[in-house]
Amino acid sequence: VSLAELSRLPMLTLSLAIAAAAENEPHYHNGKLTRYEIGPPSVLLSRSDEERLSSGKPVMQAMETGIVGARRLLMVQDIAAPPNVVMDRIMDLAHYDKMVDGVTRNVEYNREQEGGLQRIKTTYDIAVLHMKMRYFMEHEYDPEKRCMTFHLDYSRRSDIDDSVGYWYVEPGAGRASSRVYYSCECKLRGWVPSPVYNVLTKEALSKATTWVAKESVKEWRNQQQNDGLLQFVTGVRDAMEQLKLPPLPQPPHFVSRFVGERRAAAVRFVSNRRIGRKLAAAPSAPL
Repeated sequence: VSLAELSRLPMLTLSLAIAAAAENEPHYHNGKLTRYEIGPPSVLLSRSDEERLSSGKPVMQAMETGIVGARRLLMVQDIAAPPNVVMDRIMDLAHYDKMVDGVTRNVEYNREQEGGLQRIKTTYDIAVLHMKMRYFMEHEYDPEKRCMTFHLDYSRRSDIDDSVGYWYVEPGAGRASSRVYYSCECKLRGWVPSPVYNVLTKEALSKATTWVAKESVKEWRNQQQNDGLLQFVTGVRDAMEQLKLPPLPQPPHFVSRFVGERRAAAVRFVSNRRIGRKLAAAPSAPL
């Protein structure tokens, strides 16, 4: 089934338009999907997985959830950029509309800090095929652990039924490399054809690490260029400092005294000339 054919399904439009998102109304429930926890993922990578990652390709793995028999899909990808740069791209929520396909707007409406944990709530506007959706997401970010989880803000009504997700970044083999882990689970409201569900979930999962890799590498290159310019300017300045001529030797004492006396005499001469001019210009007193 092509995307063009899917976009013409009337039932799809009807099922997703039963109720509109509302920031003044609570969601229909307080969460159906199990939330992710802050911390490294529980996943084992095989030798073939490592070879695929080293070639620049992502790997899809099954992730343990802590619930017996329950697993989630997890995307893993190596990125040629430091962890702080990668995490900065992931947390640049306000610019998702410029980085993530399908996101037309992402606006923050609340931010809190609790110890080292940051909580950020934003409104996502999404356009998929001919459909538009809005949902309200709460992100929990721990900079020290380089991990961010997210779930719906259930105090507001979203167009999707539920969504939970997870980002984790760890240092790679080199100074300027990282390994990124991403997992997400989403439930849509009403009946949705399986091909469309795949576009909104599995396909979105496979594309997630792709945009992060692209934006992280671009940002890292920009930073390197800026650092290179700064190093060039600093090097030129240091070179000019080294080219400065050494200070001239101090003249003998009698020369310094002679110059000082001549300078003082010149000052007295100029002062006397000024006084003389003032006296000559003054009107004579009447007899």
